Amino acid sequence: MKINWKHTMVVCVLTASLVIPSASFHVAADEKYTQTSVESYSLTDSIQVQVKSILNESTPDGTRIAATVRIYNNGDRLTGVPEYEIRVKGQDGLEYIMRASQANAKNIQPKETVELSYMNVVDRYDTFSLTDLSWYDVNEFVYPKQEQKILTIPISAIEWKGEKATLANPAVTKKWEDTFTIPVLSNTVEFKPVSLNEQNTPEGPMVIVGLLVTNKGDKKAKIPDFRINGISDKKVYTGKRLEKELPALEANEQVYIHYAIPARNRLELSSLSILTPEDFADEKAHTDFLIGRLMITLPGAKNNLSFVNQLIPYEWNKPIRFDPLNKLIRPEIDVSMVDLQLQESAGGGFKAAVAKFKLLNHSDSPMQVPPFQAALTSYNGNKYMGTRQNTQVETLIPNISYVIYYSFIIPSSETGEQLIMEILDNKSVEPYNISLAAFKTKVMEETSDKSLAFYPFQVTMNDWSLGANYNMGGSLPYAYKLNVDFNIKLQDEVVVDQSFSKMRLELVDTKNRIMTSKVLSFTGENKLVSGTQTLNFDLDRLETTVSLRMYEIIDTPFGEVRRLVQTWKR
Repeated sequence: MKINWKHTMVVCVLTASLVIPSASFHVAADEKYTQTSVESYSLTDSIQVQVKSILNESTPDGTRIAATVRIYNNGDRLTGVPEYEIRVKGQDGLEYIMRASQANAKNIQPKETVELSYMNVVDRYDTFSLTDLSWYDVNEFVYPKQEQKILTIPISAIEWKGEKATLANPAVTKKWEDTFTIPVLSNTVEFKPVSLNEQNTPEGPMVIVGLLVTNKGDKKAKIPDFRINGISDKKVYTGKRLEKELPALEANEQVYIHYAIPARNRLELSSLSILTPEDFADEKAHTDFLIGRLMITLPGAKNNLSFVNQLIPYEWNKPIRFDPLNKLIRPEIDVSMVDLQLQESAGGGFKAAVAKFKLLNHSDSPMQVPPFQAALTSYNGNKYMGTRQNTQVETLIPNISYVIYYSFIIPSSETGEQLIMEILDNKSVEPYNISLAAFKTKVMEETSDKSLAFYPFQVTMNDWSLGANYNMGGSLPYAYKLNVDFNIKLQDEVVVDQSFSKMRLELVDTKNRIMTSKVLSFTGENKLVSGTQTLNFDLDRLETTVSLRMYEIIDTPFGEVRRLVQTWKR
């Protein structure tokens, strides 16, 4: 029987405890492979073998038995893979011959390791366990045929019985707060669970698992491929990795990776299972399967906002402290929140919290405006996603700030007293959100100085007057002239674009009827500047007692919202 072998490169990364005896290949093994805590055995004088994984899984077609092994050529010349017959033995004493994958390699370079796959689907539907994997030298050209057992490796400790199986061995059960490795893949790359968040996505509700990955080795290492599934009392939820490509990490470098699990909420899950993918190819099909490596229990698991009382209250106009591993907001860009106000819907029914952020590029070259997202969470846990201002500015000029606002549609009952602001990355693993920073905040308190209401513009009303004349020959009997004298200053070296918030002036009578109104912009050709603005209008009545109201207005997807800044009566 001729066996074909598959040549596979095993990447250095992940680490976690396994139920496999401790040993390793020769220290001179090909550096494409990380030494692992898997026991090795001599197959020939120059070839050593390890069992990486064993599958014993029930399927509609019978029991699928699969084995993945690694062999290492310790010699100094090219060596052919021994043409031995591979058999697996069950606890009932029955043996099954394993078929080699068509992708298996046939030769091994000196000091090289190759990975080989075997499989057989047995027409058997009862439950049984596997005990040994053996190599036989079979001579079929004599009668009766002769066979000699060359090597037997015990496998009961590493047998995996499919996605619904559990790993009972305490050595492969980790707590949420534990750092772990997966020795079958790498001993140098460590993983630590850091977040467990719920999100509503176009694909439905998801639980997002975040892992911090650290290369503890002294050489560059690539993060290997693995999966995370969510386990409940009754169901297995198949997770998927959100990052399309896994980066290679320099020594001591760190990065986050994320997995989405289609569970309704994090409370539905009791544990997570870490699984590594394997494959087998024959003339009919290519088969992929997973092998469980360890379990993570979830008591103590936290989301980014689970310790609300430990979040730091935000200090206005100070740079927000972002996760240093984030790739969305460059360290050369300072992001500060300069204002947070509640605004009323023009038609009623809801409020809008409007947060203004100042972005400062303190480098010596232009940089892209970071496209971050913002979310506001009330103290009782209700979360509101922000709508970013429809910006036209794409580049931040060095040492000049740019102000952008986000609007959050909230219930009319919200007071804005106890809030949590989150800055999110919604681009790296779109459409999912990754938290970059979180802090306590509240709506900015009203002050007697109303000139700061339109940050970054300082607006002072010097004076206003209203005159009325009888309008002979006009369609309406009275002609009015409203004069308003403003002083407009820019508080800092800040720029805004034409979609920024605007000022609305309303003149109302004693019955609260609007006599006239005008929207004034701080940008564009007809922008508001210091000096006198004149509003002419006609009316069908003469009013001598009036009020002038000044609003800040902002457009949202649900319509215009406004905030009353100041009222003058005359």
